Amino acid sequence: MLFLQLPLLLALLVGGDNEQNKNSIPEGFQEPISFEVICVLSFHNSSWVQSLGSGWLGELQTHGWKSNPGTIIYLWPWSKGNFSNEELMELQSFSHMSFIRFLQAFYSHARKWQFEYPFEVQIAKGCELHAGEVPVGFMRIAYQGSDFLSFQNKSWVSSPEGGKRAQVLRRLFNLFRGGQEIIHKLLSDTCPRFLLGLLDARKAYLQRQDHHSSVGWIALAVIVTLVLMAGLAFWLWKHWTHRESPSSVLPLE
Repeated sequence: MLFLQLPLLLALLVGGDNEQNKNSIPEGFQEPISFEVICVLSFHNSSWVQSLGSGWLGELQTHGWKSNPGTIIYLWPWSKGNFSNEELMELQSFSHMSFIRFLQAFYSHARKWQFEYPFEVQIAKGCELHAGEVPVGFMRIAYQGSDFLSFQNKSWVSSPEGGKRAQVLRRLFNLFRGGQEIIHKLLSDTCPRFLLGLLDARKAYLQRQDHHSSVGWIALAVIVTLVLMAGLAFWLWKHWTHRESPSSVLPLE
């Protein structure tokens, strides 16, 4: 089912050329700018795994992840960037299916690959932007905190620290050419577009907040001015009335 949906997903993911992303970093943001998705999988035994997923714009967390039922949590009003609901749903569906397949692979081969419970797997994927340069995508897998696999030039590369287990897993992952093409598009095209959309949406949101704040301060200043003027007018009226009252009474001769 996953590979039947790959052509549709690929068509949705390809929305522009990397050249269009060059020199397009919004003003006011420091370089480099990155968006990263982090997933931590804790395998306690052959039937129990805990997962924790999150998305980060630089050092700011923008997304969460519920593994069951496999939904993205948008932590800010601008966390959807400028992607359509259709694009976001396809990405969410693909992320969930990839998550399930990844778990199945580790569960099915844990004994063969000599993974001893409990163990932990960390996955980090995303992209980084520099003004005037082509975006750089990355995806890394770590086992027990040590480098294990990385995705480079449309294929998986094993880390020397991973030993034979990493080499076996690299050969297995490289069998799925369709999946590798999807990962490449996600990292080199979709992620930069999403990152730029996040920056634009966040900037627009902050500008609206500043505008509302400015309007609020202006309204408050007007109200305070009107109150002061009303108080001053009342004081003058009372003072004038007090001074005029005695002269209105004429002495009798």
